[in-house]
Amino acid sequence: MKDDLDDDGIATSYKTKPRVTVPITLCLLIIAGYICGGAALFSVWEGWDYLDGSYFCFVTLSTIGFGDLVPGDSVVSDDGTQEKLVICSLYLLTGMALIAMCFNLVQEEVVHKLRRAGRALGLLNDRDDSDD
Repeated sequence: MKDDLDDDGIATSYKTKPRVTVPITLCLLIIAGYICGGAALFSVWEGWDYLDGSYFCFVTLSTIGFGDLVPGDSVVSDDGTQEKLVICSLYLLTGMALIAMCFNLVQEEVVHKLRRAGRALGLLNDRDDSDD
């Protein structure tokens, strides 16, 4: 039994790690800013309207990918073809990782709030909520 106690004499199985929260609005602002930045970049590079650039970024980063807008017209005609291709690829890969991270943070926050509401309403016991 002594092995289960820490230096303060508190059982280690009952210790909880501190919860770090990220506001949902901050996650949505990061996603919106990333899409707007990409829209500005692609509207300049490809000669698209800003709305077309934002549509391409949203559809591509959300992995819907209809394929009706494809960057590359300027890649064929410009001298900086390799640089633009690398920057476009890095933008899309980083954006997919960023959006996945933000969705995960939003999901954790929503689950935490629903569990707290369930405990407040008496639908969940503390025993039922061992993950929190």
